Amino acid sequence: QVAVDTGTSELAGPSAVMEELQKRVNVKEDCSNLHELPRLGFVLKGQILNLDPVDYVDKEDGPPASCSNAFMTLDVPPPNGPLFVFGDPFLRKFY
Repeated sequence: QVAVDTGTSELAGPSAVMEELQKRVNVKEDCSNLHELPRLGFVLKGQILNLDPVDYVDKEDGPPASCSNAFMTLDVPPPNGPLFVFGDPFLRKFY
């Protein structure tokens, strides 16, 4: 299940999924790999909604610059979960 929430500042989902996503994306704290990060695609009702690194990376301009991903874990047990919450990164791009 997916929820869109204006009160959530990140993209949230089950721990196992989000931790794997964090590991695979691997945003470097010094922003040195920002230009190499992948586009992330989410399929909703047959539509692919893509987020570019600028959408899912929180960047502080410093000096020095620092970057972090906008992912967080959220474990909602059945029957209401598992649940993904598309917060501000999603809303800024698509609404």
